[in-house]
Amino acid sequence: MRETTLNPFSFIWGKIVFVHLKLVYQPLLNGLYLIYAFLPYHDLGLAIIILTAIVRLILHKPTVETLRSQRAMAQIQPKLKEIKERFKDNKEEQARRTMALYKEHGIHPLSGCLPILIQFPVLIGLFQVFYNGIKLQGNSLLYSFVPLAGSFNPISFGWFDLTSRSVVLSIAAGVSQFFQSKFMNKYSSVSLAAESEMTRAMKFQTTYFLPFIIIAFSWSMPSAVALYWTIFNILAIVQQLWIQKSLDHERGASLSKSNPRKDGDTG
Repeated sequence: MRETTLNPFSFIWGKIVFVHLKLVYQPLLNGLYLIYAFLPYHDLGLAIIILTAIVRLILHKPTVETLRSQRAMAQIQPKLKEIKERFKDNKEEQARRTMALYKEHGIHPLSGCLPILIQFPVLIGLFQVFYNGIKLQGNSLLYSFVPLAGSFNPISFGWFDLTSRSVVLSIAAGVSQFFQSKFMNKYSSVSLAAESEMTRAMKFQTTYFLPFIIIAFSWSMPSAVALYWTIFNILAIVQQLWIQKSLDHERGASLSKSNPRKDGDTG
């Protein structure tokens, strides 16, 4: 009898999928089902909007940390450039001076990446819920305390069938992506002079090409995905505007503490 060997990569991938199912997908699916069950008119579209808003609130702190790190990195860009030019022939000293600068300003090199890594599985889980979860049949993934209501009614707002494609919602997803990209570029903490050619090219592509990709992608998916992406972008704009104002207020308060003298003081 021939023995079958276990592929370690398949085993690890299987564990990752299982953990994602139990820790991300299943809670999000149950959250959507719970919101849907308690809505007076059981509107799936409204349930998607509410769940997306709740997730944005949960991820608010990591988002703040990401933007705060980006601002701090932008402020030290001139010094980083100076170190790079001064020690261009000594990579070891360049790395040492760079890490010392990070430490001086309280910046961790991965502080901008870790929050994104935390958010990414959640965003993938949301996508999977709105792509597959709305076709839920039966209750195998539902928790015992979640009210049973059969399956979702796919008709939302009396018009959209969220299990089918929608040109209106697909265009809305692309348009919201365009404005979200424009907004992020407008309030970017990095000056144009400090940006590399690659960064400027990437910004141009995400602003003017990515929306068309989103429209095509959304058109190939159930319109629940397009609705989710539209709401996600709108909430991202509102959230980032609020965070930017909060960070501006923090910076103003910090400058006031470091320079307590007010206009009109004679000293």
